Order: sequence, then structure tokens, then C-alpha cells
Amino acid sequence: MTESGGGGRLKQVLGPLTDRYHRYYERLTTRDQRLLQTFFSLLVLVATWSAVSGMFWDPYLQKKDELAALKSDMLEVQTLSDEIRKTRSLISAQSLRLGREERGFSLISYLEEEADHARIKSLITQMTPRTLTPEGPYQIRMVSMRIESVDLPHTLFFLARLERSPHFIRITRLSVKRRFNNHAKLDVQINVEAVQSS
Repeated sequence: MTESGGGGRLKQVLGPLTDRYHRYYERLTTRDQRLLQTFFSLLVLVATWSAVSGMFWDPYLQKKDELAALKSDMLEVQTLSDEIRKTRSLISAQSLRLGREERGFSLISYLEEEADHARIKSLITQMTPRTLTPEGPYQIRMVSMRIESVDLPHTLFFLARLERSPHFIRITRLSVKRRFNNHAKLDVQINVEAVQSS
């Protein structure tokens, strides 16, 4: 009863509009009628396309974006894997090189040679060798050296030679003070460590 009443009211509302449309449509020329039919067909196509794209196209685009993000993540993983492989190769090469280091290498003798190359050997007033706590299978030897009344160019030349050393050495402390009686000269305190296989 309710549905019948509702249908009747709907027919009462839409009936005049439908009749008005039919009268307007019948007054159109054949060409205009075809144009109107084409227009409504296009509206139906657009509505159908919107419904289809909402059901299939949007999920496809979402999956496409997810796939692109996955490919980007895989590329980052591959890049990281390559970096890890290069680092391992470098570590392996350095370990092999360290293993070939002559067991008779003397840090104190090497420092004396480098000081002689830098022409400051006669200015060395102290060289104290020490053996530090081993790091794994490697021994750490240290020499604390003091150079007095040396000028800046010779100091920099000596330090540069140590930095470019083919041996596994490192400068762990560097103290430079200007001499009180000659400001053109310096007193330098250096701690140098060498890594050697046990």
C-alpha cells in the first residue's frame, strides 16, 4: 500500500515533466533529435566509464604505484648490497696486505727514517716506544716522540709523509707549541701507532 502510494506520487511529479519533454522532443527537427540522442548516449558512456574506472582503473593505478615503490625499494637494497660487497672486498684486501706486513717492521726505525727525509732527525729529543693492548689478532705498537725547535714547513712535510705511509700507522696525538724564546720555531709532540699482525 505504501509502495503503491509512493509510486503514484512519483508519477504525479514526473508525469508533467515527461509529457513536456515528449512535446518538446516532437517539435524538434530530425537532425536535432539525433543530436539530442547522441548527447544522451555520450552522457551514458561517460557515466559508464566513470563507474568502470572506479571499479577497475583506480585499483590498477594503486597497484601500479605499489609496484613502482617496490621496485624503488629493491633498487635501494641492490645498491646497499653492492656497497656491502665492495666494503667486504676492501676489508679482505687490507687484511691480506696487513698479513703480508713484514714482522720485522720497526715503528721507531721507520719514524727515524722519515724524520731523516724531512731533515729534522737531529731535532728529535725523545722517542719512547710502547706496546698497547692488542686489537684481536693484531698488535698495536706506539712511539711517542718529541721534536724541538722545528719550523712549520718541516713539521708539515714530516706529517704529510706519515699520512701517506704505505704501512698501517696512524697519528693519535699531535701537540704543537710555539717556543717562548723563538716564536718562529715550534716544539712538537707526536704519538704514532702501528698495527701489525701478531
